[in-house]
Amino acid sequence: MRPKLSIVTSLGPNSYDLKFAKNIAKKYSHNHVECVVDFDEILEIIPNIIKTFKTFDPVEIRNSSVIFFGMREAKHHGYNDIVTGDGADELFAGYNYLQRYFTDLRKLQEILIELWKIMRFSSRKIGETLGMTVNTPYLENPLYDLATSIDINEKVGEYKSKKWGKFILRKAFEKELGANVWRNKMALEEGSGFEEISNKFDLIDDEEFEKESKIVALDNVIVRDKEHLYYYKLYRSFFGCPAKESCDSLRCSFCNSCLSYPRYCYTCGAFPPI
Repeated sequence: MRPKLSIVTSLGPNSYDLKFAKNIAKKYSHNHVECVVDFDEILEIIPNIIKTFKTFDPVEIRNSSVIFFGMREAKHHGYNDIVTGDGADELFAGYNYLQRYFTDLRKLQEILIELWKIMRFSSRKIGETLGMTVNTPYLENPLYDLATSIDINEKVGEYKSKKWGKFILRKAFEKELGANVWRNKMALEEGSGFEEISNKFDLIDDEEFEKESKIVALDNVIVRDKEHLYYYKLYRSFFGCPAKESCDSLRCSFCNSCLSYPRYCYTCGAFPPI
């Protein structure tokens, strides 16, 4: 593809994604936009993210914020249809945490199959809220069926004495992307710089955090840090205390919300939640 518009989102002007996106955009994109935001802008949209996803999980909020800014920027430029790479890491074993299974590919295949059943993508819900169509080629046929049928030995391979996930995908684009294709996987919040959000919650002082944490504990909710507390207070203002929800499933040991998946709490981000 040679997109009419490509967008990269960054917290501040120095993220890794800005540099890498610019290098690729020079070669392929007709118009490349750098959506650089600051902490105050992020605070403005966080309530909408929490309401949209019914969560106070910091990782979900940071990652979804990155996507929200990018999609809103596309909308601002007059586009109502976007294309994302959602699904590539899930289908081709790209995530860093999957590296622990590279010595046991049979087990890795089992993990991937389970992951395919529960994978969720923020872009779809954000698209609904912004009135945009989100195209996800990796998750649509024929590519999805092809990806799920490829042998696991093709998805993990060795290059320069190191084992890599997404191996067959990297090899497929090696000619076009050159050395960039062997870039180490970076989480969305890491590459965009949005992980730095967690260090900016000095708007809550230590004494207030200790006091508020005790109050929150009465809800049977454990908050891990000031960022988590800030998100939970917003969540509670919209949805109330998670423990008061009626459910037929197991509850998270950290926030008492109902679990739709036993290995991860989508409400508070606990992993594992029980």
